[in-house]
Amino acid sequence: MEVTAHLSPEEVEEGKINDAYEAIAEQQRKGACTAEIIERYESEVIPLAEKSAFNVPRNKFLFLANQDIGNCYLAQQDFVEAKASFRKILQYAPVWPGTDDSAYPINFRQIATAQMGQQRWQGAEESLRKSVSLFDQQINSAMKSNSEFSRTGLAGNLRGSKAISLAYLGIVYLREWHSADALATVDSAFAEANQPNVPSTVVSSVVKIGRSIAQASGDKVLSQNGGSVTRRSH
Repeated sequence: MEVTAHLSPEEVEEGKINDAYEAIAEQQRKGACTAEIIERYESEVIPLAEKSAFNVPRNKFLFLANQDIGNCYLAQQDFVEAKASFRKILQYAPVWPGTDDSAYPINFRQIATAQMGQQRWQGAEESLRKSVSLFDQQINSAMKSNSEFSRTGLAGNLRGSKAISLAYLGIVYLREWHSADALATVDSAFAEANQPNVPSTVVSSVVKIGRSIAQASGDKVLSQNGGSVTRRSH
């Protein structure tokens, strides 16, 4: 005897858009981004989502499609189009996935990445400072939660992503000729990356960025111990 699930009209609509989205996203995950992938998002997913009568599916897939398009443009080093795509999804995020989701501050970091590619350092600084501030709010909320997972795993992931934003901010400060701020900020990134439950891959990324900043600023990294950097000016 077969049991047929009775889906709501909104669930049916979401499934329809999801099928179109996943067909392209799967292709994107398998290889490099191409103009064809971008065109398919723009012709197959975005119009379908825009026509949706339901608020959540519409905003969800407009967010996801434009985020993927932005990442494609980043991979192609088309920073103007990448920034435009990442800015566009700010209007969808409050509905899905929500401004309390880590995707929201991550999106500000993606905007900053595009601005860094354009060498628009002041804009990148503002975007990264916004990213860090949003992560602080989310970490604070997670640590006050009654959920053990929120206080451990979720908080660790948020701290790790905040550390990456801080490390990028260190790069921006260096490009703005603020070496002292760059070094202090990357030290903060190390400290954040070494908090409990932060993924180990984050530490490696921050170490790599920190060493590059130290070398470029004329300081020598003597040791990296427990998330702090010991430096000596040349």
